[in-house]
Amino acid sequence: MPRKGRAAVEDEGPDKGWMESWADAMTLLMAFFVMLFAFALVDETKFYDFKVGMVTALGVSDPINERADSLLESGNGIALTVGMSTMPTEELRNQIEQAEEELEATGTVTPENAEEVRQLLESKYQQLGAAEFTMVGIDERGVFVRFDQRLLFKSGSAELGSDSDAVLLATNEVLQAIDNPVDVEGHTDDVPTTGRYPSNWELSSSRASAVVRWLLDRRQIAPRRFSAVGMADTRPVAPNSTEDGRGQNRRVEIVLRIDGMAESDVPIINPIIGDPGSIQVREPGRAAPTADQPAPGQSAPGRNVSETTNEEAPSGEEEG
Repeated sequence: MPRKGRAAVEDEGPDKGWMESWADAMTLLMAFFVMLFAFALVDETKFYDFKVGMVTALGVSDPINERADSLLESGNGIALTVGMSTMPTEELRNQIEQAEEELEATGTVTPENAEEVRQLLESKYQQLGAAEFTMVGIDERGVFVRFDQRLLFKSGSAELGSDSDAVLLATNEVLQAIDNPVDVEGHTDDVPTTGRYPSNWELSSSRASAVVRWLLDRRQIAPRRFSAVGMADTRPVAPNSTEDGRGQNRRVEIVLRIDGMAESDVPIINPIIGDPGSIQVREPGRAAPTADQPAPGQSAPGRNVSETTNEEAPSGEEEG
């Protein structure tokens, strides 16, 4: 009986074990790019809520008002605006440098270049990541910067905080290039003070004086240009009936005074008179209402204004 031949061995070809490693590498690479894509599409609101939730869980009951020492990224603040890069772009840097050169050549703020100065200040605060906590505008007084109180002072205190150096230094760079008079105004809400300050008049005056002292300590601006003014709660920009409104009213304003601003053709924001929370833009060529001459249907606010020029005031601890 013939012997059966051995079954032919099927040729399996080259070893394909390398495909497993290759598939793993491709999977990891795809996951990596998916992760990068996800980071590029962060939902700012959800991410901010997550950040606030984390610091709240770690013991800060209100991360905005009872915050860490800083609001800005430069001070590792927890209330930094999500998605706003504080790294200046080349375009922003060039824009600021060009505007500063033009301002230095002029040497003063006039109705004609007021808008350019406003944009310069706005760009400098954007560069710091402080745009959320500042407002730069033009009214009948001139160009003004409105600082959220949280950016400069802790609640109830007239002692400058950790963020003040950055924003005041940026402001100082503009102030030293011009010769306009500068008013520094302190404002509060209508909640009575407790502790060190007898009233909001003393607190607002002390805060205005603290800002003036900081600027004078740089020794780059003539002291005669400054006025420190305490307004207390007589110039609200929002109703004091809500916490958000009271927060807006607790502020410091730096005003670059411009003669003849009310008669210029530059659109200006009218001051809040008798109707907090409403902001009107005056039409060019039309005189704006003043505190002595209120707009139709509005009543003039009190004129009891405490003003201090180049005087130091003590810092405090508590505010009502």
